[in-house]
Amino acid sequence: NVDDDVTALAEAEEQEEKQALGRIVRAFMQYEEYLVFQVERWERNFERMSTKHQEWVPHLPKKYVDARDCIRNNQTFIETMIGGFDARDDDDIAVPPHLANARSWMAAGRAPAGDVEKVKYVLKNLARDWSQEGEVERAQSYGLVLEELQRVLPVPDATSDGNGASPPSVLVPGTGLGRLVLETARLGYQCQGNEFSYYMLLASSFILNQTSYEHEYTIHPWIHTSCNVIADMDQLRPVPIPDILPGECGVRPGLMSMCAGDFLEVYGDASQQEQWDCVITCYFLDTAHNIIEYMETIYGVLRKGGIWINLGPLLYHWADMAEDEFSVELCLKDVEHIAINMGFRCLQKRMVPSTYTADNRSMLQSMYLCAFWTMMKE
Repeated sequence: NVDDDVTALAEAEEQEEKQALGRIVRAFMQYEEYLVFQVERWERNFERMSTKHQEWVPHLPKKYVDARDCIRNNQTFIETMIGGFDARDDDDIAVPPHLANARSWMAAGRAPAGDVEKVKYVLKNLARDWSQEGEVERAQSYGLVLEELQRVLPVPDATSDGNGASPPSVLVPGTGLGRLVLETARLGYQCQGNEFSYYMLLASSFILNQTSYEHEYTIHPWIHTSCNVIADMDQLRPVPIPDILPGECGVRPGLMSMCAGDFLEVYGDASQQEQWDCVITCYFLDTAHNIIEYMETIYGVLRKGGIWINLGPLLYHWADMAEDEFSVELCLKDVEHIAINMGFRCLQKRMVPSTYTADNRSMLQSMYLCAFWTMMKE
């Protein structure tokens, strides 16, 4: 029976998704356990020092105690976040179906170290997207993109009171923790974010839907590294989040939405063809296995005359994975050449400096020279 086969396939896919979510929940919940091992290493190395050397840095044992407190604070935030998706009947918070009861799907066993690394990455992204400290870094990327969006595709004045022409529709794939989507909608655009990673989906949904006031939570995203530290407090410092309350920042109802799923699968569908006025790719293109597939999908979803704004490097995410991992790594000139042959016309392009999840107090500062362009679908 064909219907039975389709149902069985859908159920198997749903089970697979729940298992993937469970592995990620496990990584979040075991964060503290992994990080305490790191502090214990610091403590063991201190004990191995000579008494004379220990006397020169007598404050280090106190630093290690403080580091444990920072890790515990991070874990408390994580547990609050994961608990936010438990089933409830006593409030009006809508839990996305794909994240509901996430904790109940937690996988057994020990999380791989690589999974916990991604939890640390989420904490740094929270500082980038949702803290006052991240404002400078956001201005280097989000700020430029939004300024360009308003220049080439302004919101008609008639939409300010809800009447007249509909606001331009903007798609932001690889939206991460959602700040760029929120800021786009704040400007009056109808904006949809798309994200595939459950790490990001859990954190973004929590911040966007379940925060009650500014600086409600405190995290310590820089506690994980003891290299290139100028002062201990730089490593230990608290970062309050969120710097704004998403639910009270003036986004009109219906202007902002989020879609979970693989970009190629969701927006390669026939129903999405020529549905969007603009696509913004910010630190996204290099997440592709094959960047040309991303570009074809972007071209497909745009209406004729639609705008593509891109900002980011080409740090291809799959380049250093397993030998058999499919990864097409093109130079920037090839990417630009393909875009023109595909049917885009370049309106502007330049290279701009930008950091990504950088600790602005670290002795190590990594800067990308990002490709920043605006193209139009002809």
